[in-house]
Amino acid sequence: MKDIEIEDKIVENKLFERLESISFWKLLSECTKIEIPIIQRDYAQGREDEKTVKIRGLFLDRLIKAIESENESLELDFVYGDIKNGIFQPLDGQQRLTTLFLLYWYFAYKTGNLSENKEHFKKFTYETRISSREFCNELVEKGEKLGEGETLREKITDASWFFLSWGKDPTIKAMLVMLDSIDSKLKSKSPEELAEHWRKLISENPPITFRFKPLNNIGLTDDLYIKMNARGKALTDFENFKARFEKHIKENEFEKNLSLTKDTFSHRIDTVWTDLFWKYRGDDNSVDNEFVKFIAGIAINSYAEKQEIFKSEEEDNLIRKILEEKEEKNITDKAVIRERIERRITLLFNNPNGIIPEDFPTKESFDYLISCFNIYLKYDELKPEKLDLWNFLEKNLFRDFIEKEKTEYKPRVLFYAQTQYLLKVKDFNSESFAKWMRVVRNIVQNATIDSAAAYIGAIGLINELSSGCDDIYKFLNDNIIKSDFATNQVKEEILKANLIEQDNIWSEQIFKVEDDSFLKGEISFLLEYAKNGKSYEYEKFKNLSDKFLLLFSKRDDLLRRALLTQGEYQIWDGRTSSLGWVPRYTLLYKDNEWKVALRKKHAKLIEAIFNLLEKAKDIKGSREEKLNKIIEKYKSTNDYRVLLIDKENLEYCQQKRFCLSEDGKFLYLLEKKRVVGKNYKKHSV
Repeated sequence: MKDIEIEDKIVENKLFERLESISFWKLLSECTKIEIPIIQRDYAQGREDEKTVKIRGLFLDRLIKAIESENESLELDFVYGDIKNGIFQPLDGQQRLTTLFLLYWYFAYKTGNLSENKEHFKKFTYETRISSREFCNELVEKGEKLGEGETLREKITDASWFFLSWGKDPTIKAMLVMLDSIDSKLKSKSPEELAEHWRKLISENPPITFRFKPLNNIGLTDDLYIKMNARGKALTDFENFKARFEKHIKENEFEKNLSLTKDTFSHRIDTVWTDLFWKYRGDDNSVDNEFVKFIAGIAINSYAEKQEIFKSEEEDNLIRKILEEKEEKNITDKAVIRERIERRITLLFNNPNGIIPEDFPTKESFDYLISCFNIYLKYDELKPEKLDLWNFLEKNLFRDFIEKEKTEYKPRVLFYAQTQYLLKVKDFNSESFAKWMRVVRNIVQNATIDSAAAYIGAIGLINELSSGCDDIYKFLNDNIIKSDFATNQVKEEILKANLIEQDNIWSEQIFKVEDDSFLKGEISFLLEYAKNGKSYEYEKFKNLSDKFLLLFSKRDDLLRRALLTQGEYQIWDGRTSSLGWVPRYTLLYKDNEWKVALRKKHAKLIEAIFNLLEKAKDIKGSREEKLNKIIEKYKSTNDYRVLLIDKENLEYCQQKRFCLSEDGKFLYLLEKKRVVGKNYKKHSV
């Protein structure tokens, strides 16, 4: 008995070795039997609905094209299953295996080779229904004795050995449809052509193969099939990717220097990394989606940082042609690579399940992935201390990176920055980490990162800055930044770093002001006002910035009225034809309008703001008291501002727009942004 078990083990090991890439005919040779388990769903590729008809036609075209070609071959992805005592039970691959069984049967039948290969074909059997199993057996055993009819299906169903009750079996019905489809595509072939195709199919270099992934000794229970195949779907995208990736790692010798199995990708992804991701599994009680998001996200970052992509002459030529048609000039190799990388980043950003092993084309990119996995075994719950990441953060950067349905570009940059710190700094320090993330946060917040091209620019900048992530202010103070991404905000961060490095007294006030939920890191206009010659006065900056935080805690009508007392701070907003093409102005409605105006440093606005801050400096009381006293002291100059400062008039302007005739004689208060009918009030000035 023990000798039999040893012999079976040797056979199984041989199969695992041989089945890495194998044809259907070779699989029949290596196995005692291919048995479709009883719990498997019916054969579906022969269904007659519109969608399946289209898919079946395309699939058969691919198979036949591979058979006809002299040089091309076709690999039909992975087949998963269990081998026990030489019997192979597929968990995933039933549909493809059945189609191949029928295709091989057809060529054997048409070329007169069925009789001598009966025992080979009979190794393929269905356990789903007795009728399906008996039909497959009879199709092989008596397939040369068919009945009358125009189509192959009619000939088979008219055969004396075909039972009418078999016509009710959905698997048999689908098989007959598939055989008819195969015949319709090949019936014009000559006997010589069919014979040549048959020889190719059973040769040592067959045109159609698939890859095998053993799931040995797991026991193909009904429960397992229901969990993994209940919807008629193969293993998950992640399981498919993982199997391909393990082969990719082996073929490229990414782990050739590893001496311990416990350090390999295949071992860690099924053990310690699964334990990590299991804490963040979704409602489906699976970590597949989380793994896919993480791996795809790391691939995106690697593409953006390294600017390398897998070789593909076909893609290069296609992209070059597209670019040349669009730009009408010769395109460099560098431009082609850049375009391919941007397209790949965009694809993975929108569909992480599009990840393929080739997205890690080099050992360096593979090692980066492994390092990212390993570092978050320790830092998966990390959050910067005493630092608000505003709307970029829901839980922490790692969890948001793997859990959120779609992580936008800006949070991805923050995650990349965090990862760079963890990988580059030997001894983690919460204070230096918070400072590093503060600088990155400020840059990301005040930059436009809404495309793959912009993302590459952002990652390039953060990668350059990460050389000094352990002491970012010293790095900014001592080095020239080469990246041209977000140059204005980078200049501001350099200025703040210079001030902090000169005297640490600046840090507390700068941090306080840039943490404001309105300013969000962009405070250069306040720093500029505190400038005296080439130096900056700390006390002046502190006093004015504190007043700004107080008065601008709300961007409301009270603030607008007070600003109007200090000058004509409104900003031109186009013209409106409804009132005779008169100029339209905005008193700044939403926060983004305020921020854009401050960023562009509109002279009259900045002047009005600092005049207001100076006036408020010596007035005691709350924000409301200060602003109301300034409004009360305003001396009318008998211009249109008197009308706008009126509380009721300004409330009428819901979106804070008004028009002023070019001669200055008439003021139009707009209820909304656009003039429709009578949604405005006209005043003589």
